[in-house]
Amino acid sequence: MDALVLFSHGSLLCGAGEALDAHAERLRARGDFDRVEVGYLNYSEPPFLDTVARIVEAGAKRIVVVPYFLVAGYFVTSSLPKILNEARAIYPEVEFIVADALRHDAGLADALLDAAHSARPAAQWREPLARAAAACRPSPQCPLYGTSACPKVPSPEAPT
Repeated sequence: MDALVLFSHGSLLCGAGEALDAHAERLRARGDFDRVEVGYLNYSEPPFLDTVARIVEAGAKRIVVVPYFLVAGYFVTSSLPKILNEARAIYPEVEFIVADALRHDAGLADALLDAAHSARPAAQWREPLARAAAACRPSPQCPLYGTSACPKVPSPEAPT
């Protein structure tokens, strides 16, 4: 079985993985890989090694890792090889292949134009934070935790 893992750094902000999850869902629908999953280096769930464990348990023998980064910077050239070495040590029977960072992919031009055409006035720039709060998990590390934007934990400024 072939699997695809979308690898990203992760974020302290709850709901920050919403876009990557949506990409994974679109890729699953295409059916090019038997499994398409997301795995994070830090902060977000699920951690990369947990994702690998789950798909190996399901029968994956080949895992293609796609870094969800515009450039092959530190997390792609240093952090990803380290965590892949851990995965290879745990699962020596599995073949791991790493794709390049997105870089100059021609499809990004369309994504940039879509973003430009959906540009919003400054008053609406904080709407993504509101969407992130909808995916809230009570985590003191989240920048929204304990604020009026966090639906899970009463904020100190909220009336009691």
